[in-house]
Amino acid sequence: LIAQETKLSYKGENIHYGLVTYMWGADWDLPTLIKNCETADVLGVELRIEHAHKVEPGLSEGRRAEVRKRFEDSPVEVLGMGTNCEFHSADAAELGKQVDLARDYIKLSHDIGGSGIKVKPNNLPKEVPVEKTLEQIGKSLAALGDHALGFGQEIRLEVHGGVCDLGHIRTIMEVAARDNVRVCWNSNEQDLEGD
Repeated sequence: LIAQETKLSYKGENIHYGLVTYMWGADWDLPTLIKNCETADVLGVELRIEHAHKVEPGLSEGRRAEVRKRFEDSPVEVLGMGTNCEFHSADAAELGKQVDLARDYIKLSHDIGGSGIKVKPNNLPKEVPVEKTLEQIGKSLAALGDHALGFGQEIRLEVHGGVCDLGHIRTIMEVAARDNVRVCWNSNEQDLEGD
């Protein structure tokens, strides 16, 4: 008998460290961020908005192309944008503003070579029934998911703020019901509560 060598395969065996520039990297301009990630062998980065890298929807097409090229010329992959877009507001005008802003970030992420944007459920207004707010967040995500398809982007819902209950996240995701709308864990203490 000839013994055959078996190679084991493990889920996640190709996972590498990445960086969300929420705190670490917040004060680095884009060239410094990319250089520091290369040096540390951190080869994926999500760009948080309103930080020193200054990658925002107001960038011109030319500047967006420059950002994209910087990443293409580097082993560091831009994963997308970490936004503050949230969809819980009972004010229809504010909700519309947030959805429009998320659309702008979807286009920006696409233009710089990212694969999606992170958004937040954030709050449950006391004056509105919880179920209504969860449905509103889910419908907003569904609309954004549909829009994002045309740009090859994902919508990543961060388990964040006052909507950390995993039952609420499940309800939101059942309403969103889009393959390109995903959940992004924030490692909250609430993750360990309940069954």
